[in-house]
Amino acid sequence: MRTVYTAVVFLLLCISAAAAATEALVPAATEKFEVFHNEAADFVQRGELQIFDDGTGQYQPIGLQEPMRLADSDSIAHDDSKYTVVIRSLNNSAQFVASIKKCRLNSDQKIEETFVIHAFENGNVFHIDYDAGSSTNCQNDRTETKPVTLTRVLLKQRALGPVPKLNAAPAIDMSTGREKQPEPPKSFLAKYWYYIVPIVLLLMLGGEEPQQEGNTRRQ
Repeated sequence: MRTVYTAVVFLLLCISAAAAATEALVPAATEKFEVFHNEAADFVQRGELQIFDDGTGQYQPIGLQEPMRLADSDSIAHDDSKYTVVIRSLNNSAQFVASIKKCRLNSDQKIEETFVIHAFENGNVFHIDYDAGSSTNCQNDRTETKPVTLTRVLLKQRALGPVPKLNAAPAIDMSTGREKQPEPPKSFLAKYWYYIVPIVLLLMLGGEEPQQEGNTRRQ
């Protein structure tokens, strides 16, 4: 009975350890964005962008029968020749607007779109690029745009470039207006004379006292 109890406890500990390890491996979302695509005069939410703590991004489509619409779309410039997306952060008030030529979506093939998220080293997003379709689609006679069937997300972190090594500005002699010349190196005596003189005086004074004491005893 004790053996069975020990085996059960050991099995439960193994399951708990495996579950904890699995949770540690699963990346956590650090920021989310709502993605609105323009349809006619409205902007309709079609998905969400997610940024994870492992430096990756993901697009999650939303299949709602009545998707959310962007409330303040009147403030966004509308152009019938452009296909515009609005990416709005759920963590803060950040909002990004990107547009492409609508004719890039005029194709009978699969349409692929790409979101490029630009972020600082601390993970804060400062810009999002959007691209879809191909420029060659603008040369055909199709007028009906095809819906996007594949979405890619790229996350690019901004890295600081190499810092140049700057030399110090030369010192200028105000009396002559010319660059000050470096002082010539000092000799050993010029550098340490204030140490040498006291030592010499101590040696001289210390050598005379014993002789005076001897002369006094003889007298």
